[in-house]
Amino acid sequence: MTLLKSTLCSLPIYFKSLFTIAASIASPLEKIMRDSLWNSTDTGNGLYWVKCNGVCRPKQERGLGIRPLCVMNDALKAQWLWRFAKEDDAMWKNVIKAKYGIDEFGWSKKSSCSHGVGCWKPILTGLECFKSLVHFEVKDDSTMLFWHDVWCGDRPLKTLFPDLFRMARLKYATVQEVVSWNGDISHWNLAFVRNLND
Repeated sequence: MTLLKSTLCSLPIYFKSLFTIAASIASPLEKIMRDSLWNSTDTGNGLYWVKCNGVCRPKQERGLGIRPLCVMNDALKAQWLWRFAKEDDAMWKNVIKAKYGIDEFGWSKKSSCSHGVGCWKPILTGLECFKSLVHFEVKDDSTMLFWHDVWCGDRPLKTLFPDLFRMARLKYATVQEVVSWNGDISHWNLAFVRNLND
């Protein structure tokens, strides 16, 4: 286990943190990792010490806790998105902003170019998933989306209230455009395509 975690699991960490690992590469690597746990001989496979489906199961579920490569790949790429959201003055973030620009909500724009986009394009493919898993804090200058971002509760309001979302005039309104506070009292300014009393 120590050899497996310190070598086979760790060697592709740099690649997995920047690029999307293909399933055709991940599957053979995971097979090598599983096979290293089983006793093998020159005449063929020996005794299987661990069930195949128990290798990647978490330790709390009586598995060995070896992370699947594709899951680890997504987690490592999401770490860059977290850093992009948190590290305002980092030089690498300023380079990304200068190269791709940022949208009105402060996130990096997606490149429309099919080549020469480096490693940021595969990282940015997980942005919507990342935004659905994090919780945003509302501030005075907030640019988070009222319907799409998780800021009130544990899910986006568009999934909590799908009928209201369908009728909303401004589907990409920010929280700041919809909600205003006077002390502890909030005032909501929601516009719908038809009167809700009908």
